Parts: sequence; structure tokens; C-alpha cells
Amino acid sequence: MFTPEKMDHIQVLFSDRDIQNVVDTAVRLGSLQVVDSAEMESWAETLQKGGTGQESESLRLRRDSVETLMKQLSLNDPSQPKQTETRSIESIDAQLQTIHDETHDEMKERDHIEEEAERLREMKRHISGLPTLDLSLEHRDTYSYLTVETGRIPSENMEILNKQLTGMLHVLVPLGSFGQLTNILAMTLRRDKSHLQSALSEAGFQPLDFGQKDQPVSHDVIQNVDEQIQQLDGRLEKIRVQLVKLADKHGSFLGQALYDVRRAILKERILKYFRKTEHTFLLSGWLPSTHRETFISEIQRATQNRCVIETLAASEVESVKNGKVDVPVQLNNPKLIKPFELLTSAYGVPAYRTIDPTPILGISFLVIFGMMFGDVGHGLVLALTGLFFLLKGKAEFSQHVGLLMIYVGGSSMVFGFLFGSLFGFEHLSWLPPLWIRPMESIPELFKVCIYLGISMIFISILINVINAIRLKQFWDVIFDKAGLLAALLYWTGILLASRIVSSSPSARAQLPVIVPILLITALVLLFLREPIIHLFQGKKKLYPEGMLTGVISGIIELMEIVLGFLANTVSFIRVAAFGLVHAGLAMAIFSLSDSVGGVGSVVIIIFGNIFILLLEGLVVSIQSVRLEFYEFFSRFFREGKVKYKPLHTELKNI
Repeated sequence: MFTPEKMDHIQVLFSDRDIQNVVDTAVRLGSLQVVDSAEMESWAETLQKGGTGQESESLRLRRDSVETLMKQLSLNDPSQPKQTETRSIESIDAQLQTIHDETHDEMKERDHIEEEAERLREMKRHISGLPTLDLSLEHRDTYSYLTVETGRIPSENMEILNKQLTGMLHVLVPLGSFGQLTNILAMTLRRDKSHLQSALSEAGFQPLDFGQKDQPVSHDVIQNVDEQIQQLDGRLEKIRVQLVKLADKHGSFLGQALYDVRRAILKERILKYFRKTEHTFLLSGWLPSTHRETFISEIQRATQNRCVIETLAASEVESVKNGKVDVPVQLNNPKLIKPFELLTSAYGVPAYRTIDPTPILGISFLVIFGMMFGDVGHGLVLALTGLFFLLKGKAEFSQHVGLLMIYVGGSSMVFGFLFGSLFGFEHLSWLPPLWIRPMESIPELFKVCIYLGISMIFISILINVINAIRLKQFWDVIFDKAGLLAALLYWTGILLASRIVSSSPSARAQLPVIVPILLITALVLLFLREPIIHLFQGKKKLYPEGMLTGVISGIIELMEIVLGFLANTVSFIRVAAFGLVHAGLAMAIFSLSDSVGGVGSVVIIIFGNIFILLLEGLVVSIQSVRLEFYEFFSRFFREGKVKYKPLHTELKNI
């Protein structure tokens, strides 16, 4: 915690006969981030690559087959299923073929039924769009987009006619049987008229003329279509049940098969990072120091000690010292703090050996959010929503989002008790404020927010100084815009400003003389930053670009520091402002509900609270993140260029 995970660089030289065992072990452990040795050592460029990293055609086809079956059976992608007994490729392929055979007919019939059902629904849309639902046979030719035929066919030819019309959008309605003949009404789109007439002809169709008498049949037509759709839906439900049974039967195997295939693909891909000679292979990579001993012992076991292993702490690697290679960064926080890494990572990953601000971010973010969104009821809704995501979400991201919402909801509830607010009600006799009511204590709320801003700025300066020391950037420790001199300037400036605005003459008179002296000293030294550094570095020209340019640059940088501190401090007033907005919105909603009265009053209160939750909750979240990023992170954050991507992470992305 507070710093990224310590990393080690490891190189393994082993015999070519152990290549498969080493690759299997590295992928199984999953903690190594494999890199090309040539990136670390220039001499390794003379060695051949261990492989192309290309996925074989057989593996690609096998993966496509597994993923297709899982999609057809609506199975979720497994993160890492339980490892069962080792299966041969031949047995996996045989089982996949068996599952394919079992699902093929079901899927084929399902697709056919869905296609037929969609055609019937389209026909129903056309019929329902007629000018009147009383479709008259006398005027059937007036509908330019439909063809309607009435007549009779031998009853035994109904099945033949149905087959002839398959694949064409149509409605076929029996109107009654007379002996061995059946009266029918056939309807299709105008564009399929010739196809319809051809099918009717083959079925022995005899047209009928109903004369001038109108016979309303549209209701029967729609009812017939609905019945056919219901029958198809029933067949679809039976197929769905059968597919669920197949998913239960084969889900475990398919999940394991997909995982095994991905592991095989990963093994082929990482070979491109290996380097080799005629009889040996060289493996190079990064892994956390806590995984080093386990990795070494497993590799020694895989090679039966036929290997040479060299490990170095990241800070001792020569290519890291000279800046040629960046150490991959892995944040190291307890599980309870992990959700806040989502916010830190949105800004970037901190550089290796610098301070990880995630724990401090977690505390300050909750304080800022809670002060701006303090309400017991609203916080409870946020917490319950987060609990839903935590319990229902299977992915790690969803669980972290859920836990983060629980945290911010809890913070809102805490400040809700401090403010005495429940769903906007602020004068409940059984919920008195434990601290203040925002709308009644505006000066005190503003003062607290200013103190909060001052504290966070001082913490950011402290982190920046520690980062500079850890990175051995000693000039930045003193002269950086967030260095020791800047801290002195800010501290003395705060003291001076607090005495000036104080209403007590005695308080203004008690200002020590040393304070303005230190303030002026810090200003002068920051203004002379460039020539002082050049002087100690032994450079002949104190202002390489000319004195006038240097003086102007010093003035601009000094103004930037002073105005930056002022703007950053004042910016925290928005915490109080949004806290007042939250209370003000609740007051406006209750005023509106009082003017309406009755049931409308309750409706306004309910929807008003929903409005506050959705709109202001989003705005407050954005403002909280903004304060963290621009007023806090911007002073000390040094971004790392490479994020730690071990093999188990790469496996999920295949």
C-alpha cells in the first residue's frame, strides 16, 4: 500500500528439450509478464526468436467451434473454470463433435421457426395497416400491396400447398370443408402474386366468386395468424428448454475446453518473446517480488534443475537505470481499497517507486462526495444499488463498481446524519443534525471546505517531495512548483492571509515578523530558481537563453505558482456550494409539493428525490473526481508508461 508492487526482472536459460515444460509452467503460474530479452540486453538481439507467435489454424478452428457452441447454448465466458483431468486434443475434438451434433438439429429448427414467425408478424403488420378491418372480398383488388385469392382445393392437397408457399410471406386460411374440397383464402404481398398463383395451380385450385355480398374475413385472418404465431412460439419454448438441458449437460466441459484452448494459444503467442541458440532457450520477464521464490522453484522443477536463473530487483537493472526500459506497474492495495483504483487508473498508473495515491484518494473522495451529497435516504439508495451490483456482478469490474457505490452511499449517509437530512427532510424531530444544517451555517461550511482544500494541497506537496526524493530528483525537492520552497510560500501566505482577513486587531498584530520574511525569501528563491540551479551545476551561463528571457520566465513561473495555489484553494469552495445546492433543491421540491397538496404533493416529492439522485448524483461525482484530479493529483502525479500485464491477464484477453 502507498507504493506500487516491488518488481523483479528474471532471466531463465534452459535446454531446448525443456521448452514445453517451461512454457506450461509459466502459463500455469500466470504471474510473469514476458518480455523480449533484446529489449533488456542489446546482446540478445543477435539470438533468434523462439517462435512466430502466430496462432495455428487448428487452434483457431477449435476455439471458433467452442465459442460458437457456447453462444448457441447461451453460456457465459468462464473466467477460470476448475481444472479437471487433463484431456487429449483428440478427446476434446470428439466431445465437441458430439455436442455439435446434439445442438445442430435444434438450432436449425429454431432458426427456421424464428424465420417463419417473423414472416407471419410482418404479414400481420401489413393486414393491420389496412384502411378498415372489414376486408371485403368484393374490393380485395383495391389494396395495391396485397393479393387475395379465394376458392377451393382438394383437402388432401392442403399439405402440398403449404409446402409450395414455404419461404414466401403469406396467410392461408381454411374457410370450411365441403365433402373432399376445402374452401380457402390465400393472401400474400402483390410482389409474390405469380408465385402464389403457381402454387395454387399445382394444388388444384378452383377460384370462387362470392358475388356482390361482402364477407368480412379480416378478423379471421388476424386470428389465424395469431394462432400460427402462438404455435410457433410454443415450439420455440420446447427448443429453448432442450437447449437449457444441453447447456447444463455440457456447460462445464465447454468452459474448460475454451480455457484450455486459450491457454494453448497463449503458449504459442509467448514463444515470440523467447530467444534461442542451437540447443538453449532464454526466457525474460517481470514479476512481483512476492512471486519470485514460487516461480523459481516451479521452473527448477519443470527443468529438473537444468537451468540458470538470474533475478534482479527492478532498481538494479541497468536498462532501467539508464532510462531505456520502464518497469511495469502493479498497484498494491488491500481488497477494501481496490475499488478506488478505478479512479486512480482513470488518471493513469503512478510511475514505479512513486507514491500510489489510491488510499488517500479513497478517504478524500468519500469526504468530498459526502459533504456535497449528504442525505441519509439518498445515501441508502446508493448503497443498496451498489449492493445489487456487488451481489449480481460476476466480473471484477462490476463488483468494484458495486463496492464503490456502497462506499459513497455510506459517506452520504454519514453526512446525512451530520446534517440531519433524510430524503430532503431537514427538520425531523427524531433526526436532529449531529453537526450543522448547511443552509443555516453557510460561513462555517465554507470555512471547513477551505481548510479541507488547504490540507489536501499540503498533502499533495508532501507526496511530491517524497516522489522527488525516491526518484533522486533533488532539485525538484526544493525548487519544484510543489517543492519545499513552494510549501513555505503557501504556508506563510495562508498565515498572512488569515491574519489580514481576521476581524480581531490583536490577531493581526500577533503575526510574527518571521512570517513575511520567510514569504519574501521563498518568492525570491523561486524567482531565481534557474540561475541558482545552473550555478550549482557549474554552468557558465546562468541564463542560457538570455537574462531578459530568464527574468520574464521567472516572473511568469512565480505568478503561475501563486495563482495556482490561490485557485486550487478557492476551488474547494465548490464542495460547500454543491452541498448548499443539494439542500436548496430539496427545499424547492418541498415548496412545490406544498403548493400542489394532496396526492400530487406525494408524487412531486417522490419524483423530485429521483431527480436529485440521478442528476445531482452524477454532477457531484464529476465534481469530486475533478477536485481529485486537477487540484490534488496534478501537483505530484508522475505517470508510469507500462502497466503490469501478467500472463493470467493476457489469457483473459484472448
